[in-house]
Amino acid sequence: MDRLSSDIEEIDGDYDVVVVGSGYGGAIMASRLARAGLKVCVLERGRERQPGEYPNTALEALEEMQMNLPVVGHEGSRTGLFDLHINEDIGVLVGCGLGGTSLINANVSIRAEPRVFDDPRWPAQLRGEHMEHLNTGYRLAERMLSPRPYPESYPPLPKMTALQRSAEVMGQPFRRLDINVTFQDGINAAGVAQKACTNCGDCVSGCNVGAKNTVLMNYLPDARRHGAAIFVETSVRHVERRSDGRWNVHYQVLDVGREAFDAPTLAVTAKIVVLSAGTLGSTEILLRSKELGLPISDMIGKGFSGNGDMLGFGYNCTPALDGLGFGNRAAGTMGPVGPCITSVIDMRNQASLADDIIIEEGSIPGALAPLLPVVFQAAAAIGGQNTAPQNAFAQGLREAESLLLGPYHGATMHTQTYLVMGHEANSGTMKLESDQLRIDWPKVGMEPIFEEMNRRLVSTTAALEGISVKDPIWSPKIGDKLITVHPLGGCMMADSAESGVVDHKGTVFASTTGTAVHEGLYVCDGSIIPVSLGVNPLLTISALAERCAIHLARDRGLHIDYSDKGPIAPEPRAQRPGIRFTETMKGYFSKAVDSDFETAAALGKQEDSSFKFILTIVSEDVDAMITKPEHAARTLGTVDAPALSGRPLTVTHGTFNLFVQDPSAADTRLMKYSMRLVLEEGRSFYFYGFKVIKDRPIWDVWHDTTTLYITLHEGEDDKGPAIGKGILVIAPEDFIRQLGTLDVTNAKDAEERLATTVKFGRFFAGVVYDYYGGVAAPLEYADSNPPPQKRRPLRAPGPSLHPFKTSDGVDLLLTRYHGGSKGPVMLAHGLGVSSRIFSTDTIETNLLEHLVAHGYDVWLLDFRSSVLLPASRTQYTADQIARGDYPAAVAKVREVTGAAGVQVVAHCYGATTFTMAMLAGLEGVRSAVISQISTHLVTPALVHLKAGLHAPSVLDALGVGSLTTNASSHEGFLSRLYDRALELYPVGSDERCDSAVCHRISFMYSLLYEHAQLNHATHERLYELFGEATMRAFEGLSLMTREGHVVDAEGRDVYLPHLDRMAIPIRFIHGAENQCFLPASTEKTVEVLSARNGAALYSRNVIPGYGHIDCIFGKNASTDVYPFIVEHLERT
Repeated sequence: MDRLSSDIEEIDGDYDVVVVGSGYGGAIMASRLARAGLKVCVLERGRERQPGEYPNTALEALEEMQMNLPVVGHEGSRTGLFDLHINEDIGVLVGCGLGGTSLINANVSIRAEPRVFDDPRWPAQLRGEHMEHLNTGYRLAERMLSPRPYPESYPPLPKMTALQRSAEVMGQPFRRLDINVTFQDGINAAGVAQKACTNCGDCVSGCNVGAKNTVLMNYLPDARRHGAAIFVETSVRHVERRSDGRWNVHYQVLDVGREAFDAPTLAVTAKIVVLSAGTLGSTEILLRSKELGLPISDMIGKGFSGNGDMLGFGYNCTPALDGLGFGNRAAGTMGPVGPCITSVIDMRNQASLADDIIIEEGSIPGALAPLLPVVFQAAAAIGGQNTAPQNAFAQGLREAESLLLGPYHGATMHTQTYLVMGHEANSGTMKLESDQLRIDWPKVGMEPIFEEMNRRLVSTTAALEGISVKDPIWSPKIGDKLITVHPLGGCMMADSAESGVVDHKGTVFASTTGTAVHEGLYVCDGSIIPVSLGVNPLLTISALAERCAIHLARDRGLHIDYSDKGPIAPEPRAQRPGIRFTETMKGYFSKAVDSDFETAAALGKQEDSSFKFILTIVSEDVDAMITKPEHAARTLGTVDAPALSGRPLTVTHGTFNLFVQDPSAADTRLMKYSMRLVLEEGRSFYFYGFKVIKDRPIWDVWHDTTTLYITLHEGEDDKGPAIGKGILVIAPEDFIRQLGTLDVTNAKDAEERLATTVKFGRFFAGVVYDYYGGVAAPLEYADSNPPPQKRRPLRAPGPSLHPFKTSDGVDLLLTRYHGGSKGPVMLAHGLGVSSRIFSTDTIETNLLEHLVAHGYDVWLLDFRSSVLLPASRTQYTADQIARGDYPAAVAKVREVTGAAGVQVVAHCYGATTFTMAMLAGLEGVRSAVISQISTHLVTPALVHLKAGLHAPSVLDALGVGSLTTNASSHEGFLSRLYDRALELYPVGSDERCDSAVCHRISFMYSLLYEHAQLNHATHERLYELFGEATMRAFEGLSLMTREGHVVDAEGRDVYLPHLDRMAIPIRFIHGAENQCFLPASTEKTVEVLSARNGAALYSRNVIPGYGHIDCIFGKNASTDVYPFIVEHLERT
């Protein structure tokens, strides 16, 4: 079936009807009101999933789980299919997705007993002779949902046969149930083609066949066919009444990154609002609306019922029951499981309604299968009641079979699942705590009805010679807790506001007393039911919704056309990978429209006229966006502009154009934003903004891509009079957050998702994107076409970028991770690498994360040898770094933080140049950790030989300006011959590998790590960490190696005479197996410094089993090395 939902950026600002939620109540109201000719909008918080897209493995099911927990709050994706609410006494499981809980229920259609409606808590208009109006609703719902019993022509089901046996032994009525399942290929009542049930048993994890008659198969496509617009992943927060009588519905767009910017809600306007977000959702919305000033009944949240639900199991019974769904197993390997529920022991014939009970058999979805053997064994051992102890030996064999061979063998295949329903006191209360919905119902599990249910389940299981296992959480040991899949109440129907929240039509009462209602505000779902029904509630909810639709239409003089329209013709719409991300820009705006942008922004700042937007930019086809000249995408979001409104404005009809050619200027591209801004009271403004991108140096490009020049017009387009101008900018830290929100839509698999991310990243942000965009995408290294790899999130606060210039005009970069008040500590990398060596995600904990975890304000320095910077390709010297880069970097850190002194951790070439900087008079450093090398250089024979032969100078004379570790099989013959030759470079037998990148690293620097200290991911991704290094830098190191200590580029001893300038606390770290600079190097440094300044200032740790750079990114460096660094920083 085609997708029913539209992209959220297509939403209009105003509708006749906004329906919140898409379960039974919402889908029915949307269908019927659209048939009545109204302009209908449906807002659903979950995703749209069509058959074939539901989870059928444990891992997929886990990814679809979201939980609401006491104290902790929400965990998991807010659009996860399984929405579990855990409370002190009762838990609730509901569905989240287009179709609501119909997606994951058993689709059992039972009419509630007529005497249920004799309860005085129902409105008078639904009691007695008025029941006929509800019966009309039942008939309409049954026509659309098409319930029918499991066919006699279908294969017999062991679980149904077993329940019938139990009923006979108990002397209780048994019957097949009407279920909303299709058993023959064909066209349904809504004109949708459906497949026949395959008896897979996976109904409650989502039907991947398309046989289950969820509202996704009938009412929702019918609503869409009649003009309703359906939007998913939109969570409604509250509603408010406007002064003109219309309603504003405030919503959040989920999973697009707006939460990263603490974005305000968006709003859509309607004459009529129907809250059908389910018992929990509708109650939560009205509770929050009441907190924000909407007058409604004080009964909101009261009368919560679990519908008397209780789970139970007949474990390890004598007959095989085959009650475990197929999951991802091939259908031909399994016997028929059947739809989830097919039959019932119906004990609703008691003298008192309160004693009525029904017992239904069920199936467990295959996605949960791996968990079952251990769970059932434990539950049976702790609280099971064996009704056939004489069979203990056979039961033990079956249990062992399940544990050894898996869930599709032994005891689990001999287990009957029961869903029991009855009538409890429906006295739970829902309330908001810290903006989270919580359910309060002390000791609900101790109500007598549940003990009676358990007694009946023992009898049911005894007929099958099994072990009766209670719902594992219903136990005195853990407080007799319950879980329900049929929550009811919270917005109860009643005759007046003193007794309920809505009247018999579903209209919300407008006060705490009386019968006055809010015109145009309705609730229509399970929350309006004021009592437990004692049966599966979907059909009664549907009947009430049909009835509410009739009254709503009748009160407005509308006619609902119930006629059949025939089959819905498929409209295939190819889905291609898309992209979406969220950005925020802030600045100032002035109504001085005659001014230029800079003047207007300056005036706006003087006037304190701020302007901020948070926009989500969406492209449904990345290839088209990149290749078509308009490079267009759509936008949605909010604007905060006090000069225009005291409340957020909602963006509609937004368009974004990325890097379009400027027809008026050569070598210039524009980024354009055009959109309509709608105030909550209905007034509109038109926004146009542009960025100018020219071919300029990197930091100018940064300015260009983050500076937006804006103009606002009165009205809905640029034909209205201009009312003001301004300038907005993206702060560096917000740009990092923006990249973190980037998401690929409609990708077939993870590989396509990553490839699409890389494709867009290259087009959008080049080097900056590669560094911060969440994907490791080698743009230049095609050796084996390593696939893009998703980065794990760093356990660190969002970074902020601090570009700065040296005294000789070189552009450098500091990246700050403000992890706490300690420090600030600045980290300096080596030659031919970058600050990535401190933040690589290939190890479990990197040095950045370790320092952040200890409360440090961490600054990563990329000085001019960083492979991330253009400066690395210039012919620089160590002296320039020492006298230019370090003073500017330390000054920048002190300027931003206000700190009197900075701590430094410097590695390798960064340590050498830092040492030279200190000896040259660098100030503002209070302590340091120096890794591997400092004032003196003691090298192995091979390194000394290369230096003695003046290898770098020879290569320079031959025209080789730099060396690179970037190996590619697509290079020329000489480069490939070079890589072959490097395989002969002498390293120990235990250090040999097949990586050309690794070979080049060893040739350029000597062996930099012990292979045993690198994990596979780091070794495979060395190309990310290493790059090009200029020959001039190698010449300087070679000269120092020959001299044995630091000297300037001319070989003069200008540094060692000033050892007194290093009279600060320093910890030296050295790998015991360092094959680049021997441990004697730092030993000599400590000796000379101690002689000059006293030994108390210096300490040294030699790390066993480590080489050189593995002290920084070795797989166990966080436990073997980092503690020595932190210990010194803490002391100093």
